[in-house]
Amino acid sequence: MDAWPVPALPGEPGAWCADVGTLRACWAAAAASLPPRLVARPLPRLPASSPLGWRCGGQGAARVCRDRRLAAPPFQCAGARCEQRLPRMPDDGDWSCADMGGAAICHAGERAAGVAPAAPDVGWICGARGICVDLSPDFPDGDMTGWRCRYLHDNGARRVCERAGPAAHQLTDTCDGRRPCLDGSRCVDGRCLPARPDPACWLDPDCPGGGYCRFGSCV
Repeated sequence: MDAWPVPALPGEPGAWCADVGTLRACWAAAAASLPPRLVARPLPRLPASSPLGWRCGGQGAARVCRDRRLAAPPFQCAGARCEQRLPRMPDDGDWSCADMGGAAICHAGERAAGVAPAAPDVGWICGARGICVDLSPDFPDGDMTGWRCRYLHDNGARRVCERAGPAAHQLTDTCDGRRPCLDGSRCVDGRCLPARPDPACWLDPDCPGGGYCRFGSCV
């Protein structure tokens, strides 16, 4: 069995929800400006078979989780540097990807004529301009805390993560009045969470009216 049904817990807000790192957040359905809410993140009762952990997606009763190792290779580590070859992408098309504060943002390239797109990998949030964002990408130990990652596209796509300690400001960081959040996120219940994803930008100039591109969305 490669997908385990793990429905959202009763009482989860009737809105759109997603995993953010090892947390789970819900956003109001009609007001992107409202802050998200932290909710419980249910997981399968059996342990994951690798440090990568579980990858989950879907809403309400349709939520499922998959062992991350089944769709992406493990990281190979040497000291504080870990590399994942052929990292997770939205589908089997041509993608350019970058990391921002622990989130993965990918931009679609031109698809070969006559090639139909595959079903998107669970967990990706895709929108306009061929932009997809993953708020819970793979990390060597399954947790974005303390890692700084980037994508390399020479000699095949690779995701490289290096230990950076407290200097790596990420989504899901603990926060308070003395520990602010990364630009584009806000402190909610003591953790840094992004605005509701609306993927539509790769760079700041993609956002109209002088907006800024943060985590693939214009803010």
